[in-house]
Amino acid sequence: MEKRYANIKEVSQYTSLPVKTLYEWASIGRIPSIKLGRRVLFDLEDIDRLLASLKRNTGQCDRMANKILDDVRNGNYNAFCGHTDISSPGKGGEYV
Repeated sequence: MEKRYANIKEVSQYTSLPVKTLYEWASIGRIPSIKLGRRVLFDLEDIDRLLASLKRNTGQCDRMANKILDDVRNGNYNAFCGHTDISSPGKGGEYV
């Protein structure tokens, strides 16, 4: 049978989060916890769900960065104005 609950030190090692942060998150309800006297236990499934929710979706950022890099390589990017379309009007209506 696989272990389902862990104490705060075990969760700290598992997540690389400081014990203090885990206590704070448990006190505000960010992480569900069980308090048994002075001990605080965490369901490892809850910890895994929390870690999954903290993952950043970098797909959109990667696409935007790649588009800008392509525009720079093709000469379609004006760093001064930030335009990626060379036919767009700049300040005062003139084209840059």
